[in-house]
Amino acid sequence: MFVTDKMKTVTTRIPKKEQKWLEELEKESGAQRSEVLRRLIEKGLNEWRKKKALELLRNHKATVRTAAEIAGVTYIEMLELASEEGIDIGYDLKELERDLERI
Repeated sequence: MFVTDKMKTVTTRIPKKEQKWLEELEKESGAQRSEVLRRLIEKGLNEWRKKKALELLRNHKATVRTAAEIAGVTYIEMLELASEEGIDIGYDLKELERDLERI
């Protein structure tokens, strides 16, 4: 259940062809339209935040910790994402795992 005082109402129009897919998704998920749209927006924003964080990390405009906060992931997950994208941060996942074993 969502707390409405922490929510903002947003209104938008979508193409008719997207409306049909939205209706199909509603039926498949058994959720109301508002819930389906919230999930889709959340997923899209999460993907965008990760992309933005990786861009900042790649351009040396954010630390790994800051990028992780922006992306909404843990420090280790950010290292994994950076590694998958081929971003050299001077500290790789293997080094982190080695350091964690020492603790």
